[in-house]
Amino acid sequence: MNTIYKHTIRRIFGCVLLSTLPLGVMAQNVRVIKRDGTIKMYDGSKQNIKVTPVPTVNTNDKVKTGSTLYDNLQALGNYTTYLRLIDSFGGIQRAFKNEVTDDERKYNGSIDTLTVFAPNDEAFARFFAHNAWTDEQGNAISSYEQLSDGQKLSLIYMSYIPGFVTANSLHVSESARGYHRLYSYDRQFNLVPYKHTGGTDINTFSPNSNSYIDYAKELNQHIVDGVWIGYGTIGNNTDGAFAYSGGTMIWNDDYWQYNGLSHDDLAFIGAAAPEGSGHITIGNAHITQPNQRCKNGYLHLVDEVVVPQPNLMYTLTQARFGDKYSLASSLIQRFNYLKYDSDYTEYSALINDGDSAMTVRNSLLDRVAIKTPAIILPTDEALKAFILASDNPLGQCGINQDNYYDMLMSLPREVLQPFVKEWFRTSFTDVLPSRYSNMRSAKGHQLLAGVTTPEAYKLAVQQVITAADGIIVVVDAVPNAEDLRNELTFVKLAGRVAGAALTANDRYEGERRTSPFSTDYQREMHNKSFTMFVPTDAGLEQYGLVDPISMASNNRVSWRYWSLTPDSISSNGTCQIAVAARAYRYDYNKVRNTETDRPLSATYSSYANENCATGNYGPIKRQLLTDMLDQHIVLQDVNSLLNTQRHWYLSRSGMPIYMKEHTNTNIVVNGGMQIDLNERDAADKHDCNLQFVGQNSTGTSVFIDRPMQPTTQNVYQRLQSNDDFGMFFDCAAALNGAYDLKNQLFDIETSEALNRKYTIFADFSGSYARYGNANTMLVNFFHNFNYTIFVPTNEGMQKAVEAGLPTIESIEQFVEESLDDNGQLPDDKREQAQARYLTLLNFLKYHFCDKSYFLEPDLESGDIEQTTTACIDASNQQALTADINSGNGMLMVRDASNRYKAVKPDLANIIARDAEFNDHPTRARYIRSASNVVLHGIDNADYLLFDNTLNGDFTRAWRTPSAARKFVKKYGK
Repeated sequence: MNTIYKHTIRRIFGCVLLSTLPLGVMAQNVRVIKRDGTIKMYDGSKQNIKVTPVPTVNTNDKVKTGSTLYDNLQALGNYTTYLRLIDSFGGIQRAFKNEVTDDERKYNGSIDTLTVFAPNDEAFARFFAHNAWTDEQGNAISSYEQLSDGQKLSLIYMSYIPGFVTANSLHVSESARGYHRLYSYDRQFNLVPYKHTGGTDINTFSPNSNSYIDYAKELNQHIVDGVWIGYGTIGNNTDGAFAYSGGTMIWNDDYWQYNGLSHDDLAFIGAAAPEGSGHITIGNAHITQPNQRCKNGYLHLVDEVVVPQPNLMYTLTQARFGDKYSLASSLIQRFNYLKYDSDYTEYSALINDGDSAMTVRNSLLDRVAIKTPAIILPTDEALKAFILASDNPLGQCGINQDNYYDMLMSLPREVLQPFVKEWFRTSFTDVLPSRYSNMRSAKGHQLLAGVTTPEAYKLAVQQVITAADGIIVVVDAVPNAEDLRNELTFVKLAGRVAGAALTANDRYEGERRTSPFSTDYQREMHNKSFTMFVPTDAGLEQYGLVDPISMASNNRVSWRYWSLTPDSISSNGTCQIAVAARAYRYDYNKVRNTETDRPLSATYSSYANENCATGNYGPIKRQLLTDMLDQHIVLQDVNSLLNTQRHWYLSRSGMPIYMKEHTNTNIVVNGGMQIDLNERDAADKHDCNLQFVGQNSTGTSVFIDRPMQPTTQNVYQRLQSNDDFGMFFDCAAALNGAYDLKNQLFDIETSEALNRKYTIFADFSGSYARYGNANTMLVNFFHNFNYTIFVPTNEGMQKAVEAGLPTIESIEQFVEESLDDNGQLPDDKREQAQARYLTLLNFLKYHFCDKSYFLEPDLESGDIEQTTTACIDASNQQALTADINSGNGMLMVRDASNRYKAVKPDLANIIARDAEFNDHPTRARYIRSASNVVLHGIDNADYLLFDNTLNGDFTRAWRTPSAARKFVKKYGK
């Protein structure tokens, strides 16, 4: 829609002020209302393209400019019924007579000027002959005498707005209240409650007072002391359901055509008379004589009584009891209801609960907005045919001809919300024939498949319903059908917890800072081949997830596992996940089972409404679910995983998955924790076994009886606990303890960052502190990557030492022996000592390689791939490389000596995870970042050589001061 700028020119103390009010989106056309009453349209080149005169002389000779609105209505002669309405309420009568008192202006907000849409007696006669209203006894309203005070107020309030507003400017005047909609008098929304206490005056409460009621409680309840009404509502003391009623739409055909909408578009939604343009529509009425100037306002004579239109939700409520689109209406209303919210400071509005389909589309129905929303609603016949179609994932969950309604209504929010939310459009212009191509889902699908022209769209439309606050378009197809058939529907249907986690970010569309996950898993998986191993809800409830944060300390008393169950979000908040978590004591020597285990105190819990960023145990729940999603999604089709010789795969985040068995009839998978438990021969082993398989459009859901989890052991622990890796670990750990030596050689005392450069592990103190498991350190480099460590065994390390590889002890001895008489280290000796230190450091770092590589003993053929190592050539700032050969049932590395070194099978595929916690292990609440690591022992008492010039003799690096200087330049600062 083109932007229109309203320029109003006023004279204040002799000065001309120009104020600009933008409406819609950016465009070139400019509309100017001049002081003489003319309206001019200019295009971007400032060429005058339209001049619309606003009459300065009344076209009806009975209306006098110097007379009041009330006097002119009397002079017209055939407005007696409308005058009876005015006379029924003293305050309103005084406003029409221009007799508003100072107290009324001060305390009731009364104003001196009105713009009136006045129906004549013939219009009222047609209204009493044809309307849907009833009196308190249930009789049809056929005369003025049957109208209740509430009904009279509804009619009179729908007939005027404050201020001088010409017909031509109805859509650009700020006093038109809502731009596209007419709300009675000068309040904002039809659901603000006001209390009528009887008599001739209406007692109104300011919307910012404390006089609100909760309509959710008062709806359909008898109120004995008066009449509850809201501006733009029809209401009395027996029919609270009328609280759903609304205002009415204002359409200026001429105005909207200048915003790029054709007359055909407006006629399509009933906003223009089919015989021609230039009409102004006020709900069900047209202005027949506009702009009749009076002393205290404008009279716009209309051809029908302006009746309040129901709002969208009331219209949908009525549809539930029909036979055309009751099923779709029921789906929407399952998640929406009237509710008072104290955060709304100006009005109580139609808002939505936490599971609302509307909340994800900018809360379409929750407050007055500049844009007018639209709903695309499928017919019952179309929706039923879609549900029962053979290619619909719903069919895999047992939906059939006999139970389709009950099954559809019981769909989890994770399935229903993304499906239904796309039926809501933020602007009615998106559902017009000329703009049908705008009707696309968030994933880019055409909402109505097969509709490729405006004509085809018109044929698909069965009915257009205009409500007070939007438009409903009924179609004979299912909007967003493609997305319900998408790759994740089956996951959401059969795994509620996994589905809730996958879709948790949907509630925060456009507000990613408040969403629970940094990754949008649904969007990432869209249109990608994938396999998702989905833990069943029963498995997550009974066996739960072990808390890696609780295991970060060595105190077994604090070890926990968490049972996870689906939970509903009942209030809107930040960073919420529709999952409940409850903690139990964990001991791997006991089989986990929440049916028999005793839960920890209620303090150790997290529910759906909790903020998972700042809540008590919300961050831990979020961490568990993040790890669960990262561990269980493989971006490969299941067919590439089955009946192959390969057993090791990486999930989307790089966590290893071990396919213990993988045939068409049986799948057993393990994560790093399950591998650890099986190797430990623990009571709690937890192989994850196939339950059933669900096929989606681009991916496959493999349901397993319990969840996989990553290992809780980091690299430090793996190296330290493996006797074969003892010497490699000691050399790496010794670098951290050699602070005095590093300071003496590299002057690192004032540079903590430089200190880290000369170590393998990161210290857990200082400004660069990184927290891992208790009494361990994390690897300094490749953090947040997947990497592999090819570890020399003790025999291999001994071989390297015999070839001249220095140790920290030998370097410290060399420095001690090289000190001069003054206790200083000469420069040439310093360079040689530096070369020794850098030889040891880079020897160790070269064994750390980027990416994860696995030994696959059954794999007959493989690939040769180049990998980068953690060893850096400082002269050109490039990482040294090595070649990986994974063929013929072996895993080999070709190093700088151009020789292949093989992995030792009984020391292969050791899984580690360097998890960095946000705080000390005893206080941690989440994992800040993590690396997934594979360790392999090198076979045949060998090691990897990082520099071919040192082949067979490491002492060449420092044999002479010149050689040492050259070596330090290449591998040092």
